[in-house]
Amino acid sequence: MNSETSTNKILRAVLYERLSKEDGDKLTKEEKSESIKNQDLMLRSYAIEHGYEIVGVYNDEDWSGADSSRPQFNEMIKACEAGEIDVVIAKTQSRFARDMELIERYLHNKFLEWNVQFKSVVDHIDNTRRETKKTSQILGLTDEWYLEDTSINIKETLRAKRASGEFTGSFAPYGYDRDPENKNHLIIDPVASETVKQIFENYINGMGLKTIARYLNDNFVASPYEYKMSKGSNLKLAYLDNYLVYDYIEKAGLYKIDISYINESREILHNLISYNIFSKDKKNFDNKCKLYLKNYSEKKMKIYYTTDNDIDYNNFDVKKWTLLRKDDLIPFDTTCIATVVEVLDRKHTINYQFDILLENNIEHEKYYFDVIQITNDEKKIIDYEKNIRKKCKWCDQMIKKILTDEVYIGNLVQSKTTNVSYKNKKKVKKDKENWIRVENTHERIISLEQWLKVQERLKQRVRANKNGYYNPFIHKLYCKCCGKIYCRTGDSNHVYFRCKDQQEKYKSCDNRSSISKDELNNFALVKINELLNRFYNEEQLKEFKEKDNDSDLFKSRINSLNKELIDVNKELQNKKTYFQHLYEDKISGLLDTDEYLILKSKYKDDSEKLENRAAKIKEELKLINDKKAILKTKETIYGKYKHIDCIDIDIVSDFIDRIYIGKYNKETNTRDMKIVWNFES
Repeated sequence: MNSETSTNKILRAVLYERLSKEDGDKLTKEEKSESIKNQDLMLRSYAIEHGYEIVGVYNDEDWSGADSSRPQFNEMIKACEAGEIDVVIAKTQSRFARDMELIERYLHNKFLEWNVQFKSVVDHIDNTRRETKKTSQILGLTDEWYLEDTSINIKETLRAKRASGEFTGSFAPYGYDRDPENKNHLIIDPVASETVKQIFENYINGMGLKTIARYLNDNFVASPYEYKMSKGSNLKLAYLDNYLVYDYIEKAGLYKIDISYINESREILHNLISYNIFSKDKKNFDNKCKLYLKNYSEKKMKIYYTTDNDIDYNNFDVKKWTLLRKDDLIPFDTTCIATVVEVLDRKHTINYQFDILLENNIEHEKYYFDVIQITNDEKKIIDYEKNIRKKCKWCDQMIKKILTDEVYIGNLVQSKTTNVSYKNKKKVKKDKENWIRVENTHERIISLEQWLKVQERLKQRVRANKNGYYNPFIHKLYCKCCGKIYCRTGDSNHVYFRCKDQQEKYKSCDNRSSISKDELNNFALVKINELLNRFYNEEQLKEFKEKDNDSDLFKSRINSLNKELIDVNKELQNKKTYFQHLYEDKISGLLDTDEYLILKSKYKDDSEKLENRAAKIKEELKLINDKKAILKTKETIYGKYKHIDCIDIDIVSDFIDRIYIGKYNKETNTRDMKIVWNFES
């Protein structure tokens, strides 16, 4: 296959150049460029010296040699398989790949099958020469060891940084930016942080997750992904595949249209005018969709609209057009949009964006965005690119992720996931015990008090009604007769609560009368105000202050949870001992395989339930201990209120642990009810 032995044919060669991530991290931008140039010069000289015809150059910069998804690498492999390449030249075998599996698959198998020769300049590997095969395999093995050692070193370095409270993520969390003076430190983003505050405040005020998401979308607040993109981020999300590029808009939704002018010429273009039409027929502007002007540079371009039907595309008269500003809604009677760029420098690109909201499209009509482009001075059409994609919107899961992220109270919780191995980049979740949590690493956006209110409510798994607001007594009402929870019934105008037993097929509880929302509100309101009146009575206050103020409001609950955790752990240990005996019985023949598998399955189910309960107990203990930092005494709670005029979820959460509702007495027109407070009353 060597050109020296193939006198009748000039072999087609490609150069494969790669700069690894490991090298890239150590080099400046200029040094990276120089490294690739040196590789290119070396490989070209080698190809010329051996009489090869260079038919292509493949370059993967900032890619690991163990990564089989390298784009240029895979393009080269396709060309080899298609018979378009005779020789692949690389500086070293490790530049081609550091993965033994890739070396064996291609160099010693597929390349020979496809009649492709591989040659490395420095370590002299030639896959067509038997004497270099063992050298190639040894190099592949040592390269793989190097990768494994490098991976371990990187992980240990990152672990040390995380343990010391340094941020190691690729992108700052929504609401924060990287500190320009220290990339491992977070600083508050003044714009996104206001949205974070709004999300927490709305949730505390009773809005549900979906309602908050809908509110943000209705008010065109950019989602975290869209916000990062607007700031020039190169963040890529795997689930966005279905959002990328449309030729037209057909389904209802919110879309982004990005138009870029590209000056590929060596001349500077002056007075560039483009006319934009959003239509079904590619001729007449359509007003069914709501069109908003979004991102563009006001210094570099001006954007106008007109309502005239008679448009002279060859002579732009600014007097007949109206200037648009960022975030403007394009009027419904618009007939055309024009962009004016005074100067577009050589080899430069300029772009602008629209948001388009298609609320419904029962007829499944197709809406197109078309551009007519000319320059006034030379009447020259230039290149442009048009990209239409569906915008990422806020959803309830995004809201929940923000509400549960400790980053907003100044804590960093990192190392939640890890790669399967240095070869397999798939992420797997780590157990919570192995997360790295460091407090007070950066400025908080949310107060600890707000955070605890939100976590308490999320823990209750409260669901909002159809208007997006919560029932303040959710998970607080219990039947005094049978102990079952009280459930909501009735409609939005007439809300009642009754014992859950009454919803079951076979009713066993004789507490059958329901209680109205108004009666419940009034009862709680009276009882809480009675507490407050007693507290603010001077004699009571004096007596209270003489008592031991060091009493712990949460002591009973903490003791109860700790006892339960001990019992759960003891039961888990018993299960493990039981399973060990079970396995021994199987080995000894006391249990057949089917019996063993049935009992093993039950053991796994029981153990999983116990482990989940242990995890929940630990979470609740942590939440209580955090809450103690703010609500340390009964006086702290009372101090927040003097008199209450109406019941809301925060008041109920502060005062009431649960309410027991008894039977209704028709003779006395009364009901037996008892409140269990969050503290000794």
